[in-house]
Amino acid sequence: MKNQLVPILTLSTLSVFSNFAECQSSEKVESTLLTIDCSSDKQKSCIDGAIKAFDAAFNACSEGRPKDTIRLETFADKKFTSIPLSDVDKQQRKDWIVNVGKNCSATLNTPYDPKISSSWVNQFMVGYSINSSYNKDKEHEGLGERSPFAQFGFDGRWVSDNYNILHWEIGGLFASSPALIGDDETQPAEDTTTDNTDSSAEIPAETPAEAPTNNTPEKPTFNDVSDSLDIYTKVTVNFWTDDNDKELRDYFTVGGLAGFKTRESITDEQDAVVFYYGILSEYLYFGKNMRNARNSIPRGKVWLGYLNFEEYGGLEDQKRLLIRGEWQLNSDENADPNDGRFVVGVKANLGKGADDVGIFFAYRSGFDSIKSFITGN
Repeated sequence: MKNQLVPILTLSTLSVFSNFAECQSSEKVESTLLTIDCSSDKQKSCIDGAIKAFDAAFNACSEGRPKDTIRLETFADKKFTSIPLSDVDKQQRKDWIVNVGKNCSATLNTPYDPKISSSWVNQFMVGYSINSSYNKDKEHEGLGERSPFAQFGFDGRWVSDNYNILHWEIGGLFASSPALIGDDETQPAEDTTTDNTDSSAEIPAETPAEAPTNNTPEKPTFNDVSDSLDIYTKVTVNFWTDDNDKELRDYFTVGGLAGFKTRESITDEQDAVVFYYGILSEYLYFGKNMRNARNSIPRGKVWLGYLNFEEYGGLEDQKRLLIRGEWQLNSDENADPNDGRFVVGVKANLGKGADDVGIFFAYRSGFDSIKSFITGN
């Protein structure tokens, strides 16, 4: 029995190793196969450039097939013909197969389809702003307020089958804002009571009561500037893209904006948070083809909004016209804004009463670029 068991175990072991070697060999053969998408001119050019240099008769997709498959090992034999191959030639042959398979892969060369899923982009901007200033007499003193600011945002983009575009942005801004501080504070009433313990004292004659004064302003006004935090969300849609367009460099969107901002409390009864909402139209300029590219920080944008503020300049339910524009200073029009660039911009809050206008200078970048700068990776 022992004599029979040894050959059986030996044959079983050899069979296992043989199957393993066969699988490894099969995997090696499979790894040299390259599928060609015949509709991809970029991939066909990549393969032609790698093979036609030593095989002029090569022609991918010559029979009009939608896909073609080639064995890179076969063409490697044509490229490296010395017999026997030196160790250097063997390594170069192996590297050639790997590099062609990697650089000319159908997966790598398939254009990104923005209709498959949403694409989110993030940004952070820090800079210096010159804003409107006000004195204690509620007079506007021009652009006399200077302060730093910081802004962050997350913008998602969805593209429909006919290339209509939906943007959803969530962001925050820490900056200086006009304020109305202590305007409604009232002085304590003067004590006019008299001691009438002396019955012989004359009773003072009554004087007509003065009519109450109305201190409510007729139009929004400010007397100071304070720091505030503004949190907002914005949803816009583009309905005017043409599916036949070959490029999508810029476009208009329309939608809504809502948010809240902190402010100096006017009285003990009033809240220090102001809500706002309204409609807006935004123009985005990317400076590059956005048709088959992931979402990106636009090089320039301007938006116009008509918003209702819960409170503005001491008055409730104020309708205001907001304008904001920014432009990224790129020497190269197709430079990627996500890498970080300097930005200049303007802002204006216009309407009845005091206006709030300003200009700003900032450095804007994606979070990934900031992370790379900090870590050095």
